[in-house]
Amino acid sequence: MNVEARSQLIKQILNKGKFIIPEYQREYDWTEDNLNLFLEDIIDTEKDENYFIGHMVCEGDYNGSEFKVIDGQQRITTITIMLSAIRDVFFEKKLDKFANGIHNKYIFSTDVEENEYVVLDNQMPYPILQDYVQSLPENKSQIYKPKKSGEKKIVLAYNKFISEFSKFDEEELKVFRDKILNLEVIFVAVDDEVDAFTIFETLNAKGKDLTPMDMIKNQVFKNYKKQTHKNEPNDSWKLIINNIENNNVKFLNNFWASRYKKVSDKNIYKEFMKEAKKGTFDHNKFVEDLLSDSKLYNSVVLPKKSDWKKDEYNIFISLNAISIFNVKVSNAMILSVLREYKNKSISLKYCEKALLSIEKFHFLNNAICSFRSSGLDTMYSRISRDLYDAEDKHLKHKCIDTMVKNLEEKKPDIEKVKANIDEKLYYSKETKAGEKQKKLVKYVLDKLEYQMHSSSVDYLDTSIEHIYPEKAKKSEWEELIDKKLIMNIANLTLLDRNLNSEVGNKSYSNKKAIILEKTNLLSTRALFKSHYDWTTEEINRRKETILNLIYDEIWK
Repeated sequence: MNVEARSQLIKQILNKGKFIIPEYQREYDWTEDNLNLFLEDIIDTEKDENYFIGHMVCEGDYNGSEFKVIDGQQRITTITIMLSAIRDVFFEKKLDKFANGIHNKYIFSTDVEENEYVVLDNQMPYPILQDYVQSLPENKSQIYKPKKSGEKKIVLAYNKFISEFSKFDEEELKVFRDKILNLEVIFVAVDDEVDAFTIFETLNAKGKDLTPMDMIKNQVFKNYKKQTHKNEPNDSWKLIINNIENNNVKFLNNFWASRYKKVSDKNIYKEFMKEAKKGTFDHNKFVEDLLSDSKLYNSVVLPKKSDWKKDEYNIFISLNAISIFNVKVSNAMILSVLREYKNKSISLKYCEKALLSIEKFHFLNNAICSFRSSGLDTMYSRISRDLYDAEDKHLKHKCIDTMVKNLEEKKPDIEKVKANIDEKLYYSKETKAGEKQKKLVKYVLDKLEYQMHSSSVDYLDTSIEHIYPEKAKKSEWEELIDKKLIMNIANLTLLDRNLNSEVGNKSYSNKKAIILEKTNLLSTRALFKSHYDWTTEEINRRKETILNLIYDEIWK
């Protein structure tokens, strides 16, 4: 192992050559609190002091000109954003000499043939750092909009620094620039990637800023059996990180719970090491499993209709519903079910059965009653591992039947559901609180509509209509005894988007005539056909009907 470590100033490091952040590294994740603390520490540093910011581990020859950043990417990225912001403020203040001094030495540089290159080359799958931050003001791209968490945090950091530095006068800018350039780092260069990860893990032995995913990655990269002409495990790791975005801890927790055992985040690495020491453990297979599950995990946390065929639409419906409830405790189980279905180890019918059972239970338990999910994570993990280990389709289906039975036994009773339903199922355009509940109300109304169809219904492009208007004319509507009923789900129905403005705040009889003539929505037609008028009594009767549908029929 050829290792060289020296104390260096940032200005010396950035003049050594090109620094590459590989695609498989974590996204940029400094929060505003991190940025504020770093700013304050630099500002508080005396002029003649060098503020020490820790170590930086790179793969590469110490005397070379290209380095792969293994540890320190968050700090070097933040420093680059800071220097880019100072440069741009210098330009804004017409101090081009100082701006070019930063740009041509620390943000961009040239090789021996005068070819320009970017000093910090972020190979993450986004162009924000290069196109929006490092580029000169006149070349900044405004086309690409940040979508991922890392992209948004880079833009936030740059905009924050621009705002802060714009308040500085010329002398203050120069002083702050010099403080950044004189930040002190222990620069560690290791000529082999595997050895670099070993150093990285050793230096971070206390686990500071290190996630279980980072530590497992180090072990995998050290023990992976390389294949000729294949850039593995690098290529697979890039895809894994891209698939799970900024959810590496949650993904790893669900992956581990669904295949091995339920453990806390802090104990996953320890459990991994126990498994890795077994003679049967295959690091290459482990990477394959991570990659395949990372693709499925996206479907769990960010369900998209386009991921599923027409005959699989009910899978999307359940996944989307669970995401609306903001339930995470079932993710390991869902991951396991989708994995078995994709592997053709369970039928479509049983995949739908499992997901629908999870959906119905958490609608009542979490979305309506707001009950805690204590013990469910252990139950889900145990059954998902049984599902994973079961040797044939019949046994796997029995595992799903066991889960359904367990959830049925834990279902809240009707009185608890009844006590909470008014507080959860309401919608108003007039209040922010009402807007928050809109997705949940739309989900329930969609279910009421789906129930009336004999076959599966595709996505409904509908809006929510207040039958008794939020701004009712006294001449056309009898005043309600309880005004809160206007927001209640009992006063809400689905309506075709093109009819919403047409019915407006019209009287009930006029609204009814238009809707019965023009809508094809079965639940809405049935509602208006069965009510001659719409008063406090009608709304309260519908509340009872909806409660019974929720508890005894649709969510049974």
